[in-house]
Amino acid sequence: MEYFPSHAGGDRAAFKGKTLVVPAVGHGNVGQLAVDLMIQTLVVDRLAPGASGASRLGCLDHPSVMPCVGTDAFAPIGGGSPRARATDEGGSQSKVLATALELHGDERVCPGAVFLQLRGDVCVGASKKFANDLASFIESCAFAEVVIAASLPSTAQGAASETVGDTRFRHARFGVFSAKETFELVTDDRWSRVDVPPIEPDSIPADKSAATSLLPPWSLLRAVARVSPKRDASCLVAVCSEGDNSDDAARAASTLVRFLGISAAGGDALQPERPKLRDGWSVPSSWLGAYGRRAASR
Repeated sequence: MEYFPSHAGGDRAAFKGKTLVVPAVGHGNVGQLAVDLMIQTLVVDRLAPGASGASRLGCLDHPSVMPCVGTDAFAPIGGGSPRARATDEGGSQSKVLATALELHGDERVCPGAVFLQLRGDVCVGASKKFANDLASFIESCAFAEVVIAASLPSTAQGAASETVGDTRFRHARFGVFSAKETFELVTDDRWSRVDVPPIEPDSIPADKSAATSLLPPWSLLRAVARVSPKRDASCLVAVCSEGDNSDDAARAASTLVRFLGISAAGGDALQPERPKLRDGWSVPSSWLGAYGRRAASR
């Protein structure tokens, strides 16, 4: 795992004692979408308009993460045309590129929190290796707490009372309790105080050698518990159906800020034209074309 800070505020030493929010690639991409909303609303919206890329603390590179690159995911929203939406307030095209693995945050506007965004898929069979290396990076930065935002399909649990489309939230936390590195599920009272019950045991792979135990979020949660058993590490899981999961992401983001005690108020005055989801979460510009913009001119 290589890390390339964007500026002095992104040095590893600056992360000591902070909370890291990490998405796990999962059903409906709820974790990644929630982190997008948190970066946009809690950091980008609160910074000066037109400061494209100011929220990025640094980029990470790992051989197991498939490379990807795109336009600025958090660019200011301009006028009506696609080109205007891809430009900053001065009218010049944003020169910021989004990459596969980035850290975002700003101590001035969202103190104590850092957000990792994962856009590139982890290669098949490499989830365990990536999780172990990410856990080692977290240890090297001395983060005080790690919170994983994840999702599972609604069919992951066999409860007859649950229906497709009935999104529910659960929390998971592992505790190392033997020399053989076997894990037990432990309840975190902090999640219970924000009305998120523990996940049902049958949703978690009991055998760490099973293929499902190597998939996110379990691979990362196990790796963090093993590398740093004294570090607070837990996971918010959205058990959901797949489709337009933007509302699930907004609910997840709202739950995460309540758990972490972060104010969710954004910088509405700086970006009044930006679309909003429930609880006032700002929609990033990169979402505007998720289902197409308009018919091509012929």
